[in-house]
Amino acid sequence: MNSKGISFVETLLSISILFIIAGLLIPLSHNMKSLLYNKKLELHASETAYEAAKIIHNDYKTSGVNVIDDVEYYWFYDGRKICIEFKNLSGERKKCINQQGEV
Repeated sequence: MNSKGISFVETLLSISILFIIAGLLIPLSHNMKSLLYNKKLELHASETAYEAAKIIHNDYKTSGVNVIDDVEYYWFYDGRKICIEFKNLSGERKKCINQQGEV
């Protein structure tokens, strides 16, 4: 630093450090947001399986659809397990649950 203020080299160094930090944080935050969104969809699929189990027990239906946050969760029961199909950021996802847990 000179007596007149900040030099050009110091300014370039500060800007390059800011770009490096931003270059690291932006992809990290995007990855975390995508992972959180997929986890939320998995939770909604589990909730759909629970609701489907109640419908199967009470109404004897073997398939249906549940819409949560504009995402469609298609479920069906084959006599042994409840399967839920939905789309996440990676594409189609199928989650099956039986009496022991997720298959």
